Amino acid sequence: MTRGTRRIIFYLFVVIFIILTPPTILYSVGYSYDFQKQAFVQMGGIYLKSSPSDAQILINGKDSSVTPRLISRLSPKIYNVSVVKDGFYPWQKNLEVSPTIVTEARNIFLFPKKIVPELVSTDATSTIQDFLMAPEEKKNLLQAQKIASSTAGWLWQNNSILFLSETDFILYQENLNGSGKSQISKEALSPAKYKIFTNDSRRFLALSAIGELYYLDAGNGIFEPIAKGIKNAVFSGDNKKFVYWADNEIWVSYIEDLLIQPYKKAGDKELITRYAQKISQAIFYPDNEHIAFVVGEQIKVIELDGRDQRNTVDLVRAPNPQIYFDQKNGYLYYLTETSIFKLKIEY
Repeated sequence: MTRGTRRIIFYLFVVIFIILTPPTILYSVGYSYDFQKQAFVQMGGIYLKSSPSDAQILINGKDSSVTPRLISRLSPKIYNVSVVKDGFYPWQKNLEVSPTIVTEARNIFLFPKKIVPELVSTDATSTIQDFLMAPEEKKNLLQAQKIASSTAGWLWQNNSILFLSETDFILYQENLNGSGKSQISKEALSPAKYKIFTNDSRRFLALSAIGELYYLDAGNGIFEPIAKGIKNAVFSGDNKKFVYWADNEIWVSYIEDLLIQPYKKAGDKELITRYAQKISQAIFYPDNEHIAFVVGEQIKVIELDGRDQRNTVDLVRAPNPQIYFDQKNGYLYYLTETSIFKLKIEY
């Protein structure tokens, strides 16, 4: 090989190096060439996790592997994302991908299309909670009821009584034997009858007979007004939020920051759904990221993720159902007429 040939080869490699190095560096730091925009743009990604796993992912209708999966190097724009599996209701949402950011959907729950509830009883004459309650628990509850009968509102929780005094409308806690009385709230509520709710004896809800809902954190002892015209309310199992509803709307209020997408801050309130037909009940599903609720004769489940549409499925149809989730055994119960059924969907 002559010196001239070697020089040509050397300069050829130099030219190739100069041409390829910038694109290689740009690619390594997350840039790709967008032929529509005719420019290099920073890429993003989508991470999808579902229960059950191994569900098919479709991005803009094209097969893109199975869950759980990080799909990287996506141009910044809105994508139609579907997660599907045979025998299950599909999950679908338009998700926006931004430069250098991974858009996440970690709480995808695929509900089975065929659900066979298990019959528990055909002669229920009370609530589901009362039916499931052990005899000793019923005894303690009756004792608590006698002690708190003259209060403005009370709740039996972990072998102690939480009650609003009918004299000063301050929230107190007391043991069943009448000992260990302690004051929880610092300021009084307006005189009225109330229902009291708690999950962990640190956070409380008080709902007046005319539908005024208040939230209390034992740390500051102040009842904060939440909404009016409310029918009922329930804390989530993780105690980071609570659901409350009126005749035609369901709302969620967040009491802790949520650090997974979609992010929420403590104090955020969000309308989950609205129906022309009356909503009779709502509770958190076991994963605390879905709400089971009753509209007419239909038990439905809706996701909290409000990006784009909220995926909603019809779970069970029954005459005037009442629903209850038992955290002890993981079953969702429903009472229809005098029959109680239970079902468990793994999550």
